[in-house]
Amino acid sequence: MAFSPENEPGSAADEPASDELEALLKEELAPELEVLRRISRGSMAIVYLAREQQLKRLVAIKVLAPRLARDQRARMRFEREAQAAASLSHPNIVAIYRVGRLSNDLPFIVMQYVQGSTMAERLRARGALPMDEARRVVAEVASAIAAAHKKGIVHRDVRPGNVLYEEESGRALLADFGIAAILATGERSESARLTRTGELVGDPSYMSPEQLMGQEISERSDLYSLGLLGYELVAGRGPFEATSKREKLMAHVQAQPKELSELRATVDPVLESVLLRCLAKEPGHRPSATDVAASLTDMSGELTPMPLAGGKASTGFFARLTERRMPQIIVAYGAICWGVLGVADQLADRDVVPEVFYKLVLVAVLTGLPAVLTGAWFHGQKGRQEFTRVEYWVFGALGVVWLAVSALILFKWRSG
Repeated sequence: MAFSPENEPGSAADEPASDELEALLKEELAPELEVLRRISRGSMAIVYLAREQQLKRLVAIKVLAPRLARDQRARMRFEREAQAAASLSHPNIVAIYRVGRLSNDLPFIVMQYVQGSTMAERLRARGALPMDEARRVVAEVASAIAAAHKKGIVHRDVRPGNVLYEEESGRALLADFGIAAILATGERSESARLTRTGELVGDPSYMSPEQLMGQEISERSDLYSLGLLGYELVAGRGPFEATSKREKLMAHVQAQPKELSELRATVDPVLESVLLRCLAKEPGHRPSATDVAASLTDMSGELTPMPLAGGKASTGFFARLTERRMPQIIVAYGAICWGVLGVADQLADRDVVPEVFYKLVLVAVLTGLPAVLTGAWFHGQKGRQEFTRVEYWVFGALGVVWLAVSALILFKWRSG
């Protein structure tokens, strides 16, 4: 994994402790891991480069800083990173290979070593990215965020310093889940509540309005941060006119972002529209990470309609219905059902089929309507959308209702 001492400032006072820690790592992790050298000393952790002997690959070992050994909150956050990242397997997320504790009870993580730099370092050194590359990086980070969201994990700290750029492949990898919020409904432990609300953690410059105001976060909080990241990749700067830190924070809550076309002469219109939507003040008006990834990897250049007014991303309820082609789907379903019911009625009137047949068709049509609407809501947009748990529950409940009502109608018909 690529780490920068500038991104994780440490203290020279930690030097003796880190030397002792390196000696302990070499002693306790041998012979499986050969610790080579320290590559970063941060405020919360020290990172070492090592070689995994069996697989002959370089890895990074991240260890909680010795001075935080008795800081319960720091330990919990460190362990949160291991728990969150280890549950994810995605080509754009830094992989976790192993977790453990040293004899001095300090936790450590063995993770993927990325030869390259952070995106923050790359932006400082070379400025904004070429447009095609910026689009690809945003799509890759969005795909990584979507994988985390699918597991009920909100990263909460998406920014250039936490996106690694692999030199050889040019691939972007999301790292550092240390302050992630685990929003799985079954999780009720203190660990899960550690960074949910009431505490400002992370870099405020990349926080969503709801994070800054101490409100409940959701998956869409990461999308706001992704929008800010995208602006820096494309324009080399953020979307707001602000000089002081206070002005920047107020802008996140109150100001509307500049359009990318004002900041860069030639802009990918698809990417611009996506990033503006991500920066909507209302979380519900932002797209999902899956939608962003799908839109930006659709090389046809087409995008789900996203009406913009006065520089604002407008995605109200009716606009979202239009995005999902709900009117067209309802009209098409209504026309098909009208025809099917008409045929069933005619067949029943002519005694070709028993009268109960019309009732069964009517039940199928009525229970099919909410099923079609549910499918349209989750899958009406262009691009591939994954099935969600809500859909399985809705379709299952509708199937039970259809079977139960149909069985009752048949039972009464046979009894009569």
